[in-house]
Order: sequence, then structure tokens, then C-alpha cells
Amino acid sequence: MNHMKKVICICGSMQFLDQMQQLKLELERLGYAVHLPEAEESENCYAALPAAAKPAMKRNFIDAHLRKIRESDAVLIANYSKHGTAGYIGPNTLIEMAFAYAMQKQIFLLQPMAEQPCKDEVDGLAATVINDDLSEIAL
Repeated sequence: MNHMKKVICICGSMQFLDQMQQLKLELERLGYAVHLPEAEESENCYAALPAAAKPAMKRNFIDAHLRKIRESDAVLIANYSKHGTAGYIGPNTLIEMAFAYAMQKQIFLLQPMAEQPCKDEVDGLAATVINDDLSEIAL
């Protein structure tokens, strides 16, 4: 019998980093190993970079997080409200969801998603909405 911990990678807007860190603690209490995005991506040093340097740094952040998704059993999308949109999913998170889908990982949405430009795509990825109840994650 396999006794290794299941691994969940948390994805979402870097504005939600504090909430993602809290989710990590709660998931660890439930017995999961957890990956988070690189905290450095949320820091102001990225905003201060010259425009020419931003794509390479962004690619490094994307590559690092896709590696974490590859090493995980599932992804949890921390889709809190942002810009007045409930269940916000931005472009980077959509990339991560599509990658997880292509890797045949389970995808969990923390909250239901309001109407936004990528809603049809997100719905097509067959994510399971857990309504803020981490016990609904079954791996």
C-alpha cells in the first residue's frame, strides 16, 4: 500500500498569496503535501524591472510553477474575488489549469466562478468546485 502523501499545488493570483499560505497550512493539517507559487513573484522587484527584462523573469516563474504542477496529484485554484469579480481566474491561472488538465491532474476550484472572459474554458476543464470546503478534496 502506498503511504506517500498526496501533493496539491495551489494556483491563483499573486494578490492572494496570504490566503494561499493559509490554505497550505490547512491542507497540511489534512495530511497533504503542498506547493505554492514563488513568493518573489508578488514582490515589487518585478514591477521595478525594465520592460525588456520582464518576459524572461515571468517565464522563470511560469516554468517553476509548471514544474510544481507536474510533481503534484492535483491543483487547487485559489479563486477569490478580485476586481469586483467573484471567483476570479486570471490569464496565468488559466495557463496553469490547462497545463494541469493536459497532465491529467485533478482540478479543484475553491469558489464558484462568476461570468468572466475565460468562464467557458474553465468550465470545459471540468474542475470540481469545493465551495471553500477543503474536506471536499478527494485524492
